[in-house]
Amino acid sequence: MTITIIAVAVIAVIAIAAIVLMGNGGNDKPSEGITIIDGSGQEITIQEPIESCTVVNTNLPKAMKVLSLQDNVENIIFYKSSDYQEYYDMEFTRIDENAPLASGLNNAEYFITHNVKYIIEPVSSNKLTKAAEDACKNAGITVIKLDCYGDTMIEDMEKLVKLFGSTKKVQNAFVDYKSTREKVIEAVLGKTDIKESDRFLFYFAGLTAFYTQEAELSKMMGTIWGHNAIADVLSSPSGVTVKANVAGIKEDLTELNGVKPIELLIIRATGGDQADDLEGKWIGKPIADYDLAYLKGKNSAVYCIESDLLSGPIDYIAYVALAEIAGIDTGFSVYDLVHSYLDKYGFKLGTETYIWHYEFDDDGTLMQVVKADIE
Repeated sequence: MTITIIAVAVIAVIAIAAIVLMGNGGNDKPSEGITIIDGSGQEITIQEPIESCTVVNTNLPKAMKVLSLQDNVENIIFYKSSDYQEYYDMEFTRIDENAPLASGLNNAEYFITHNVKYIIEPVSSNKLTKAAEDACKNAGITVIKLDCYGDTMIEDMEKLVKLFGSTKKVQNAFVDYKSTREKVIEAVLGKTDIKESDRFLFYFAGLTAFYTQEAELSKMMGTIWGHNAIADVLSSPSGVTVKANVAGIKEDLTELNGVKPIELLIIRATGGDQADDLEGKWIGKPIADYDLAYLKGKNSAVYCIESDLLSGPIDYIAYVALAEIAGIDTGFSVYDLVHSYLDKYGFKLGTETYIWHYEFDDDGTLMQVVKADIE
């Protein structure tokens, strides 16, 4: 009798153990899920890998396509203008042509009606409004912040790999991209010769504003050549840009230029800009009134870079473009790197010219904008 009771008890224990194992997939302990710290410093924990998400703006979907995750993008919420067809053609075939723009969303209604569980968006710029973010969180939608740009590019992609289950396919895509990116950036930085006496300005034509030393593009240029002249007149800027026509900036930079010449002006275009567009964004704008050392006739040190080259996963090629503009022979061809990237990942750019050069007359009046003699 005693033996029988013991046997029954053992069987019961085994059965319970089997149920527990089935409940957690056969692991020795219950699943703890996937945890990351997103770009805002928030701890995000999910119990299972993300299968479908909505992303905001364009850097994130590009990074996800590089990682072969485009099929996991259920929708793209563009910030101001919809690039639906372009992204649909780039194999984001699940996205909604009629999705609202992020800049006009103030509630979670769209996301609730589309059963969205996860939203991935930039940390601070071109994201959902705070009202929409708060409404989504109150509705139980997980909002994850990742920039996939600049200094955090690789770190953010690693987090995406983890969030989507760290599959072999995605891991291999990440390793391949990381290897290419590091090879190019390390080679460029190995040829730099930074001198504090060299000064540049980085101007965003679309905003008619200079990037301050806090901007990612300023930091990028600062690892290649010179330092941002804005840092000499704004020691503690209030943001990443300062308007070119804000009171005192022109006077401060002009005075600085008399002592410490500003030798290089880099302009960020808007996506798809052509020569006529770039001329129009100079003539009649505040920047045209700046008479600084970089205006030297046809041999001026004023260059413009295609906007898309300066953000998202393609930005490693911007290191080459910026270095070549500064007169550094990197050994790379911007054209070849861009086309290799576009062909590999199926992206497009709105122009075949990636670097423009501004030519002036002896009085500093813009004569023309031409394709730069930089390959």
